[in-house]
Amino acid sequence: LRELYAQPMFILSSLLCALVASPPEACKALRGFYDAIGAKDKSPSFKDTSSTCCAFLDVRCTQPDGSPSPPLGQKEGWKAGATLTKIKFRGGTELGGSGTLPGALLLPLAGTLEYLDLGKEGDRSFSGTLPAELTQLTALQKLSLTTGKFSGTIPHQLGRLPALEKLTLLSKSLSGTVPGELCHRSDGSLRKLVLDDNVKLSGTLPPECFLLPTLEEISAKKTRISGTLPSKITAPLRLLILEEVSLSGSVPEELCKGEKLEELVLRRANRVSGTLPTECLSHDTITKIDLKRTKVGGTIPSLDKAVPKLKTLDLSNSDVSGTLPASVDMFSGLEYLAVDRTKLYGIVPESLGDIRGLKNGTCTLQNAYDLVFISIVSKTCCYSNFWCPLPSNAPYCTETSSGETIGCSVMSPPPPPPPAPSFASDTAVVVLLICAIAIPAAAWLLYTLCKRVAITSTVVVPKMTELDSAAVEHIPEGEARPTHYN
Repeated sequence: LRELYAQPMFILSSLLCALVASPPEACKALRGFYDAIGAKDKSPSFKDTSSTCCAFLDVRCTQPDGSPSPPLGQKEGWKAGATLTKIKFRGGTELGGSGTLPGALLLPLAGTLEYLDLGKEGDRSFSGTLPAELTQLTALQKLSLTTGKFSGTIPHQLGRLPALEKLTLLSKSLSGTVPGELCHRSDGSLRKLVLDDNVKLSGTLPPECFLLPTLEEISAKKTRISGTLPSKITAPLRLLILEEVSLSGSVPEELCKGEKLEELVLRRANRVSGTLPTECLSHDTITKIDLKRTKVGGTIPSLDKAVPKLKTLDLSNSDVSGTLPASVDMFSGLEYLAVDRTKLYGIVPESLGDIRGLKNGTCTLQNAYDLVFISIVSKTCCYSNFWCPLPSNAPYCTETSSGETIGCSVMSPPPPPPPAPSFASDTAVVVLLICAIAIPAAAWLLYTLCKRVAITSTVVVPKMTELDSAAVEHIPEGEARPTHYN
């Protein structure tokens, strides 16, 4: 009953607010909001109460014909009927004090306000829970609350906002779980969901979000998000940033099959395992893969086409093994390559030196776990699992910033022996013929030997004749009687 009652009231209140949000009323409501949070716009128009608030530095309005705003701070040039559509605190407003967010004072803007951004962290410290009135700003497209220490849970009613495209909630005190209602509207427009730094936020990411046909970005780094990534992903994700979370399981293959994926960051998600998503490495749109301090294993595949857009590849402190492929130069756009503290070994291909972006970027191969031991024994700065000699054409990868050469494990092994001569197959045929003759002969010999042993070991007792019987009967008593007969 509460839900049935709340929904009509929600729609009614939005309609009423839209009706009263004429420019004078909107500006009056905005000034009241500024006073409540101790904010002062730096433009001269702020002190002139008869001036339109559309001239405030951190406010944007839209003309009735949809044309853009006049230059910032310009007092003239506004046509009657301009609507206040954007509040974004970015340097044009002095903020002071702390306290709760007076959401009720924003209700007169419910039908027109499309963008609400209350500044960066440190500008002002809001506290308390997220006001329920935010869920009634029906025209809202972007909501960014990155200041303060909001507590409580994320209102699930935010998922009802029909126009909401970007939701950014950065607070260190929000708790509970991510409500699935945020991604329930298949006809909605949510494209960006950012929940970073909410260290008390737990539970799993709603699987509905990975199916939302509009969602392009999910970021929940430095939270307690757990569980596994769903195996079915149809959302057109561009960015998936889940750094320092408690996720487990492997990276699903479906994630790398999306046509728009640009960044995959699971940095320090040290429970994530499985194998390196090779499809992501060869993706046409990928720009960043960061799997540092995960348990992801597997090998770096050989590439048959260039991947020019990949700028960052960080596999350090992971379980990636094998060797660097000779086609490593196919990562032609790399500016950051980190494969230190992995299980990679073998020859470092000369083609690594063909990646121009690494010359002024970052390239690390060393294994610092053996730093102390190796520095004493070989007098080198650092150590790597790669074979000597390291390529001379990539000093930015084999030297430290101070110019010291990193060590390498062992000299490259000798080249493999030459292939067997062409008559190897003929030799095999001869061997097979010999075996075909020798095996039956050996079997026949063994059979004969066993038969002879069986015959010689058999005891034959001949039948006693009548003459022998008579002879035995005439042997005096006391003398030995024969027991064997020929």
